[in-house]
Amino acid sequence: MDPGIGLAELLAYNAEENSHWKRWFGAHPAVLDLACDVAGAGTVRELLYHIFGTELFFANFVRGLGRTNLEKIPPNTLDGLFALTEEANSKFGEFLDKSTEKDWAELKPLGFGTVKATPRKMVIQAIWHSINHRGQLATFLRQQGYKQDWTHDIILSQVMK
Repeated sequence: MDPGIGLAELLAYNAEENSHWKRWFGAHPAVLDLACDVAGAGTVRELLYHIFGTELFFANFVRGLGRTNLEKIPPNTLDGLFALTEEANSKFGEFLDKSTEKDWAELKPLGFGTVKATPRKMVIQAIWHSINHRGQLATFLRQQGYKQDWTHDIILSQVMK
């Protein structure tokens, strides 16, 4: 047995965290429109759009679907916003289920400059990017007086019993 954490487990943790956030924002919808400078987003809603749009960008790339035109997907509703991460998670899961060892090692151009990456690196980047920005978001919101009602640590998640 490999004692390391697998991508499926990290994706499950990412999805679990996002489900907590969706529930929390459902109870605090006004927070979505708070001014927020994390990642130059402008508002909390735009930060989530950036996080989830990046997930979908990489999910489409690992599936060979090319770039996502996020301008056609406005973040108007809570459900619409979180649909981006749910779609990305589904696509990542499909790739994990159907991919071969060869698929994981193939260098793919990302469509900006000469940057290429393997699907493995893209999945890790998407997850790491989300975890990083959610940490910044949680800190920002606590500083604004909006404490979340769950602990974000993986040790307390339902992943990896």
